[in-house]
Amino acid sequence: MFNLSKYACLALSAALLLNGCKGKDGDPGPAGSTGVPGSSGQNLTGTIYGFVNSIDENGAPVGKAGVTVSLEGATAQTATTDANGRFEFLNMRNGTYNLTYTRAGYATFRRFAVSHVGGDQPTFLGLTTVTQVSNTTITNLTQTGPFNASGVPLSFNVSNSNSANSTYRASFFASSTAGVTSATGTLLTTYILSAAGPTNITFSRTTLLNAGFATGTTVYLVAYGSPVSLSNYVDPATGRFVYPSLNPNPSNVISFML
Repeated sequence: MFNLSKYACLALSAALLLNGCKGKDGDPGPAGSTGVPGSSGQNLTGTIYGFVNSIDENGAPVGKAGVTVSLEGATAQTATTDANGRFEFLNMRNGTYNLTYTRAGYATFRRFAVSHVGGDQPTFLGLTTVTQVSNTTITNLTQTGPFNASGVPLSFNVSNSNSANSTYRASFFASSTAGVTSATGTLLTTYILSAAGPTNITFSRTTLLNAGFATGTTVYLVAYGSPVSLSNYVDPATGRFVYPSLNPNPSNVISFML
């Protein structure tokens, strides 16, 4: 009878020990890229913070306050930067988040799949720069002569609504498909121009070849006004670069045989 009681106590102790080691059910683990929680794990919360720097189209710093940062994922929040450019999200559930940085007159910048573990260690997002959308416009893009060994001679007109500008920038995108845009073409180069008005350049043949265009290909070319700092990010839906600080109005498209 004594031995039976002893074994019963041992079994009861083991059962209690196992039950005490069991994790909490029902709390989701880290979120996936869409912010959907995993099936198991611990539901931790913690701080997410970072800094934002703002510059105008010439690269000059401007006030850091007033940038809106939106967080999308397991939970969604919005914060605004202070005078030091700092923003903070408190008690954010662990997971993977997308961030959007916006400011009136500035390019919308995005970051995707930022991992947040939660707990005692905050997630630091570093410094992100938002750039003013370029006020430079490029018009009347024209091929002025035959393609030669050096490249293709072009002319275009440059203007800017900001009379204080001393330099102007034109970014060129090319594609083998008609109707090229910055979203569908390849960024080839950015020209730095010292004055507004009519401009003549020779677009390098080497630049086109290095971008993967083969001899005999019809190339479609378009130009955009560009700021000093041409911000970009990769859109995970398309795998292509997005250039949000370009002037939204492109030049006309021209085509020529390489």
